[in-house]
This record gives sequence, C-alpha cells and structure tokens, in this order.
Amino acid sequence: MARLFLTGASGFVGGRIIETAPPDWSVAGQWRSHRPVSGCVAEHQVDLSDATATARAIRESSPDVVLHAAYDMAAGVEPNLVWSRNVLAAAAAIGARVVLISTDLVFDGKRGWYAEDEEPAPVIAYGAWKATLEREVLTAAGIVARTSLVWGIDPISATIESMILAPLRRGEPPRLFADEWRTPTEVRDLAHALWLAAELKGPRILHMAGPERLSRLEQGQVIARAFGFDPDSIPASYRAEVAPDRPADTSLLATRITTDVLRYRFRGPSEILARS
Repeated sequence: MARLFLTGASGFVGGRIIETAPPDWSVAGQWRSHRPVSGCVAEHQVDLSDATATARAIRESSPDVVLHAAYDMAAGVEPNLVWSRNVLAAAAAIGARVVLISTDLVFDGKRGWYAEDEEPAPVIAYGAWKATLEREVLTAAGIVARTSLVWGIDPISATIESMILAPLRRGEPPRLFADEWRTPTEVRDLAHALWLAAELKGPRILHMAGPERLSRLEQGQVIARAFGFDPDSIPASYRAEVAPDRPADTSLLATRITTDVLRYRFRGPSEILARS
C-alpha cells in the first residue's frame, strides 16, 4: 500500500482528500489546531514552524508522497514560506515525492486563460510566496498543482457560506465583483485529481481548474439560483473600485490535466449545480 503524508488535513481541501483516498493508499494527516475528519491511519498535531517536529512526523510516517495543502492566509508570506520549506526539507530527507497545491494568483491577471508553461508574474503577496515555493518544488522534482477558487456545496465551503448564502439569508446583498474572473474548481474534483497526480513523477506543473471562466458575480448568481434565491437580486460590485491591485483575470487553461496527463474531466458550477 502506498503512503501519503498530508499537511493541512483538517482543512476544507484536506478533508476531501482524505475522504476520496483510493483503497491502495493510506493517509497520515498533519493538523495544528483542529483535528481532521476520520480516515487517517495516523494523525500528527504538529506546528509546521517547528522544523524538528515536522521532520519527525514525516519521517515516522515514511510516506511515498507528501501532499502540501497547509497554508495560513492571515500569517503572511514569510511564515508560510518557512513552514513550507520545513515540509520540503523533511520530504527530501527521506526521498518522498512532493505535490504542492498552488494557485492561479501566481499570474498577473492581465488577460486570463493561462497555460501551464507560462511564466508566473504575481502582483499580490499570496501569489508571490506561492510562486517562490513553486520554483523550489520543481527544483526538487516535485509536482505543482495550480487551482482556482476552490468551492463546494457538500459540505458548503466557508467562502460560499460567508460571502453568498449567509448574506442572502439575512436579506442583504452579497458583495461580489463583476470584474474579477476565475475558473472555479469543485473541491472533490480537485481531490480526485490530486490523487492521480500523486502517482506521477516530477518535475511538472498541472492546472487543476474548472472549465468555466466566471466572474465572482456570475458564480454567485449560479449558486444563488441553485439555493432558491433570486440571482438578479445580487448587485454588481467592482474590484477596480475597492481592490484595484488584485489581478483581474487569472482563469486557468487546464490542457495537460484534462487531455495529456491525467485524462480527468473537471466540472463547472453550472453543470454541478444543475444536478443538485
């Protein structure tokens, strides 16, 4: 049986990775403050800022693959880089392959539909630290899995609940940008694709993203309709007025992931919610 060590096992993505584990894989999960869902053969409560404890947990788990899903958006660039480098060093010490979950925000958003072989050009701090880490993972022959605006309704993702559904239930208009475009990625689609990527050798970059290029407003309208709310009740907000430094269009072109390598078909919100 192959072994995977998962950082961020108690997170939204981490939980779905555990739930979708193939029968020929076992998962050891790292968590810091919230215990993950059941399904791990071992659980390690480890602060990734502690290099010694991180190395011990990974060494004791003896994984074939380390899937790095943990991050703390509020912590800023430098702490996330330190934690991630501790994970990479621990994986390298035992010869484990690394799969890094990265982001569409490594691009500047000037035109959209970015392919896997295009050079990152981040314009915000989150994208910058992910781009730095991508280079280090690729140098170590790892796999970079870029994704975009991960969402889900089973369970409902925190961003969908807080930004769309909760305001609608209160009778308040959500604030959703009509001028910021992404390629929303359903969380279980992402989890299944990550398991396929865990079988591969690097270095390689894979785009794991849905096929629909939607603005934040358009995605919100699709979700509102699926939950019985009037999509036309959501007014347009504009990124250019309140957050002009954010990239406008970081939609990902998932050519290699869908055709050449994994042969996995991602679904967009319109398809998924039409069946719910």
